[in-house]
Amino acid sequence: MCRVTVACLILLSACPYPAPAQGTWEIVEKGLPGALMSVWGSSAEDVWVVGADAGDGPVVKHWDGDAWTELDAGGPGHLWWVSGLDDGVWMSGDGGRILRYDRRDMSFESWTAPSPERLYGVFPLAEDDVWACGSDEQNTAGVIWRYDGAAWAAPADLTPELMEGFACFKIWGWRADDLWFVGYGGVALHYKKGTWSRVELPSDRPLFTVHGAAGDVFAVGGAVSGYIVELRDDGARDVTPKGEVPQLAGIYASGSATVAVGLEGAVWERGDDGVWTAIEAAPTTPLEYHAVYVDPAEGIWAVGGRIYTGNLSDGLLTHYGSPLPQ
Repeated sequence: MCRVTVACLILLSACPYPAPAQGTWEIVEKGLPGALMSVWGSSAEDVWVVGADAGDGPVVKHWDGDAWTELDAGGPGHLWWVSGLDDGVWMSGDGGRILRYDRRDMSFESWTAPSPERLYGVFPLAEDDVWACGSDEQNTAGVIWRYDGAAWAAPADLTPELMEGFACFKIWGWRADDLWFVGYGGVALHYKKGTWSRVELPSDRPLFTVHGAAGDVFAVGGAVSGYIVELRDDGARDVTPKGEVPQLAGIYASGSATVAVGLEGAVWERGDDGVWTAIEAAPTTPLEYHAVYVDPAEGIWAVGGRIYTGNLSDGLLTHYGSPLPQ
């Protein structure tokens, strides 16, 4: 699937021709007080967005296919990630804060991790098997926590040697016994069938997000310029395309598309031939995208703001697909 010729930019005053049938790009939200840090969904009618606290609590928004609902998370501090299951939506953020929104009774449950590091990622496998990870503010010391339905704790078999020099940003996996952890430190951690391993990366550049589909696992990151790594059981491979690739922060892989986003409104897609190309039709913006979600209808939801170049402000949400109801 390729969208590099899709639609004219919404920043132009008008399109001289009808938008192609496969979808259009639109900026849904811009200039919000707090940057939007993460987006997750189960469908085009169930999309969750979380973000920075601009003074009145962190952003928590839900799209139901018709309208957005804003939720009160019940306390201060930025939220950095969101991921969910059928019954609960999990969020993580500053000060070791972890939230679960119960879809049935429409209420939040809150925990504080055993130590106060910022939690950049959360990944639920089941309501009684949830992982979270993060780092200190200097990104010199990482933490990984696991929830068993009763309490959060560090995995007993996660040794200091495994964590040495590793600041963890994100978690993703196929199942409970096959998980990847990425971040700073020139390594990724792989938890498979009860065994941990440190996987040396092609570069010591940071990786910010990891995701996979159809047997492939990719992580993205970089510093100013972009960095894409394929993670495999037998090691890691640099698959960054040649030429100018901006720093990338978010990636999402689905059965139909693998999309990465990053600095200056960058939106890149991996083609069926394995080649990464920029989606030039995406709206131009000087802001940074931090996360992306691809829904089952092949819609793209990208969120960000002033994240690396500012103070977590100017929240931005961009969508590709059928125009959203106003």
